[in-house]
Amino acid sequence: MHRTKAGILCLLAFLFLLANKAAAQDNSPYSRYGLGDQNINQNIINRGMGGVAQAYSDPQSVNFANPASYSSLVLTTLDIAVEGGARTISDADRKFRSGIGNLSYLQLGIPIRRKWGLVMGLRPVTKVSYNILQNSEITFFDTLKLPVAYQYEGNGGLYQLYAGTGVGIGNFSIGANVGYLFGNIENSTKAIYPANQYIFPSKHTQRVSYGHLFYNVGLQYKFKLGNDLDLTVGASGSLKQTLSGRREQMRETLIFDPSSNEYTTQDTAFYEKGERGKIIYPQQLAGGIMLHKEDSWSVGADFSTEKWDQFRNYGVKDSVRNSWKMSLGGQFIPNARAINGYWNKVTYRVGGYYGTDYLKLNGQDMTVYGFSVGAGLPVRRQAYSNQFSVINIAFEIGHRGSKETVLKETWYRMVLGFTLNDRWFIKRKYD
Repeated sequence: MHRTKAGILCLLAFLFLLANKAAAQDNSPYSRYGLGDQNINQNIINRGMGGVAQAYSDPQSVNFANPASYSSLVLTTLDIAVEGGARTISDADRKFRSGIGNLSYLQLGIPIRRKWGLVMGLRPVTKVSYNILQNSEITFFDTLKLPVAYQYEGNGGLYQLYAGTGVGIGNFSIGANVGYLFGNIENSTKAIYPANQYIFPSKHTQRVSYGHLFYNVGLQYKFKLGNDLDLTVGASGSLKQTLSGRREQMRETLIFDPSSNEYTTQDTAFYEKGERGKIIYPQQLAGGIMLHKEDSWSVGADFSTEKWDQFRNYGVKDSVRNSWKMSLGGQFIPNARAINGYWNKVTYRVGGYYGTDYLKLNGQDMTVYGFSVGAGLPVRRQAYSNQFSVINIAFEIGHRGSKETVLKETWYRMVLGFTLNDRWFIKRKYD
């Protein structure tokens, strides 16, 4: 591998380690609800444009938000991205900060033939990571009042392992992703009391393992407006799907161990293993439009909605509601055919979004909005090589909550991706 690409891969590996370190510090109270905090279901290119993705297609990148775009692939494409950042959560009196870090996606796109592409990938869908301490008071035996500290902890998340294909017929494209949605989520609650010969601290732990097939489908249609100008409309989505779960529950009394300065199990009061159940995953629909001038600029808009009122986890709805989001954004290249001047060939991106989050806490809707900028930095092609590489970066600032909500969250994320394109299966010619 050429030195430039080896250096980029080393940089990605280093940033992945930093992202994991930030992930270990992550603490989001919002991830207690539903199936955890949702990861952004978009390629770094689309994230740089504020989330505009439904009508976007590119012969040298993988837009997994709409599988109909796979029909545009003309080069074998390896696409990987990592992200890191920080969030600040505040209420009327206090605020705290924590890190954000994760693998965004890993995927491989292969053109099977003209207007037919195949994609395989892995990406995180949700993440659970919280540690919350709440002080209160409780009465025992009608007269005995004791202070109690409740500690709520959670970790885990869901992932998608998928394969998809997109086929183009004239100006129309259709595609689908199918795969396996899997993962584990563990939640626990500790109740800690002062030392007492009658009252013991307790812990309730619940761990659910999820696993089931999933799908989503997409459509795109391109209208030619001129020799180098076109307008594309796109849509994708899935109906509500039923996932399978296996739940393990344990209730135990605890005792304080001075040697380790921790609470350890004294007795198991209840244990249940392997209870099967169903999880209703909500319907998701999105649509968009994009105006594109070849080798120059693109501008577009998306609208998406998720029917979280349909969500049930072992029959429990949780504090969720139907959500929606509107995105606007675009990109431009100063001069893609410039012989000199590297920055003329860089793709610059900008965008923003606004909507209502899927969480509804204490009866209050959660407004969500954000802004992003990005760039696609081409890597110089080596002589006599069929490889084309691009470093994509995006920076996002977002906010969730309003004056009426108990908590407000502000975050920033830096996303770094590496796209390696190559021509495979070239038939060699000999004289």
